Amino acid sequence: MAPEAAAADPTPPAFAPVWLAVADVKEWLKINAQDTGDDGLLTRTAAMAEAHAQRCRPEWFTTTDGSTTYVPDAETYSGAVMYAAREYRRRNSPAGIEVFGEATSFVTRYDPDIDRALQTGAYAPPVVS
Repeated sequence: MAPEAAAADPTPPAFAPVWLAVADVKEWLKINAQDTGDDGLLTRTAAMAEAHAQRCRPEWFTTTDGSTTYVPDAETYSGAVMYAAREYRRRNSPAGIEVFGEATSFVTRYDPDIDRALQTGAYAPPVVS
């Protein structure tokens, strides 16, 4: 293999959310709809949040005429919006610390509102094995 070919960046797969609107995530983050600078990143983050919500709340999968779709309730949808927004914001604080001028703030890894909406963490339903 030629050295130039090994150094080329691979083409990432196209990630597109199916039911989570990027516009809703932008609204939650208070990002102006005309600001499209991070739309690619927000789209990937929304697709990731969808997958996480679907794993956490599989009861919203429905099968009709052999076709399976995911139709979340309002709580799950809002939890997915909040989760996507949190993951988008955490990209600037991978160590969990945000700096605002001279003030430093800890960015928590866990959010009870999201855990409650997606029924994860302390809010996960009991499981019988």
